[in-house]
Amino acid sequence: MKSIQPIPITNENFARWGQVVRLPDADPNAVQVNQGTAQKFSHLAEFINLRPASTDSANPNPTLTSATANIAIFKCYKPVETSTFGIKLLERHSYSSQMFMPMGGDGNGSFIVVTAENGPDDKPVLSTLQAFRCNNTLGINYKPNVWHHPMIVIEKPVQFMTITHESGVALEDCEEYWFTKESGSEGGVAALIQLVQ
Repeated sequence: MKSIQPIPITNENFARWGQVVRLPDADPNAVQVNQGTAQKFSHLAEFINLRPASTDSANPNPTLTSATANIAIFKCYKPVETSTFGIKLLERHSYSSQMFMPMGGDGNGSFIVVTAENGPDDKPVLSTLQAFRCNNTLGINYKPNVWHHPMIVIEKPVQFMTITHESGVALEDCEEYWFTKESGSEGGVAALIQLVQ
């Protein structure tokens, strides 16, 4: 069974999967706003919707249902309390980015992000599984079609504000892939993520 040690997430090592959303150390394009009481940092991630907006009358792909941004909160209230975590499934959003931004992050809580490449059979490639450790001051933004595991929260609960373009068509919005013995897993567990550093 594959055992994966999560690595600290950086802009560079996560670039193939999406973007890390964080306050930049320095940004020459930052501007003063709100009468000089705040600084605005723009374009920290590329948020993509590959489906037409509901108001697009010239829909180039009529087989796809139009989608709108869903701003939601995921309350991850049950941290994992074991030293390892078994990966049994991955999911993807074929037509939309998906952003997770911790709310009220104080740097004392962590979460694990797990990703994998898409294979020629349009399923996740088990050998490409990667895991990243993030503290709760960082957000992440998945590119469309990136296989990933639902959030794995450790240490303490974390609430995330999320944004995903959704149409209400289940398979267009979120596709799940459950690992089975045939897909190279042992009893449905494809890999073990090491949660203790």
